[in-house]
Parts: sequence; structure tokens; C-alpha cells
Amino acid sequence: MKINLKNQKGIGLIEVLISLSILGVGILGLLQAFPHGTSIERDIELTTISQHLAQSKLEEIVSLSYSEVLLGQTEDKVRVDTDPNSSFYDFKRSTYVNLVDENLQTTETNIGMKKVLITLYWPSTFLGPDRSYSLTTVISSR
Repeated sequence: MKINLKNQKGIGLIEVLISLSILGVGILGLLQAFPHGTSIERDIELTTISQHLAQSKLEEIVSLSYSEVLLGQTEDKVRVDTDPNSSFYDFKRSTYVNLVDENLQTTETNIGMKKVLITLYWPSTFLGPDRSYSLTTVISSR
């Protein structure tokens, strides 16, 4: 029995190996995108947490009377939570309160307005400097 190779149709071994190689390279490229996407998602989550922590501190300050809000730096990169097991342990907060004029410029004269600046710091999920988020508001004596 004689087999005629010229008329035979189908996929050869070399074609299968080339197809699998191309498919493998494509899948590896997709798999490398997942850790980066997860890291970006974590960074966004930490930014959202910092926004909530800053807002919480701001509400705490605004709930005080005007005279109870102390001037100057009341916190300088103080840990939000001192428990190492807490999810807020890596967050640090700085709080500054200054007198401001009608143009919101820092002044020594008390015209009844104070500017509150709250900054949260946390380690970056990427290799780089710490991340930060600042929240500013003005409170008045009236």
C-alpha cells in the first residue's frame, strides 16, 4: 500500500508547535498584566481609605467650637492606629491649623477664620515614595 503524501490534508507537527508557541506567548503576556492590575486596585483602595480617615478627622475638628480648635501643628505624621494588626496601622496623619485672612492667606491677625489642613501618608504599593492625600477647609467663628 502506497501513501501519497502530496494529497494528504491536515495539520503537521510543526504547525501545531508554532501555534502552541504563539498561544503560549500571548497567555504569558496576559498573565503578567494581572499582578499590575491588582497593585493598582490596592493603591486605589488605600487612597479611598485615606480620604475617609481625613474626612473623619476633619469632622472631629469641625464639631469643636471655634475657640477649641488649637492653632499650629497638632499632629505630625502620627499613626492613625497604634495597633500593628489594624488595617490603619500604616496610615500616618499630620494636622495643621492656621489663622487666615479674607484672601485665605496665612496671617497672625485673628479675623475669625482658621484654615485646617489634614494630610494622610501611607506606603506606596509600587516601589516609590510614600503616597499622600490632603484635605483643607476653613472654619469661622460665626
